[in-house]
Amino acid sequence: MTCLGCSFGKFKGVNGSGMCSDCPAGTYLNVTGGSVCLSCPASTNAFSGSVDITDCICNIGYEGSDGGMCTACGVGTYKDVNGSGTCSDCEAGRYLNVTAGSVCFGCPPNTNSRVGSDEITDCICNI
Repeated sequence: MTCLGCSFGKFKGVNGSGMCSDCPAGTYLNVTGGSVCLSCPASTNAFSGSVDITDCICNIGYEGSDGGMCTACGVGTYKDVNGSGTCSDCEAGRYLNVTAGSVCFGCPPNTNSRVGSDEITDCICNI
């Protein structure tokens, strides 16, 4: 019988014959023959079977580079997709009063706000 180590992105947690399993989502394994998958950094995620830390991408509402530290979007900014990139200011007429946001809220009818508004009180009556 020939025993082979599991390939990148796969692990086997026990000795003996048996199948290798994909590393679960949110983890990766960048060596062959591994028995434990490594966790992605905070505020990132990866598909099952990921093979490198760069497969760990920033969550929605967080900015940074793949495989690196991701930080929450500040108030008045948002990011609506997973992956590397930066947060964007809320458009005029919208605001966001929480961190790690993925969508800005619309101002009430007949009001408007400046770009990057972070409170509903930034929405002022139209002239």
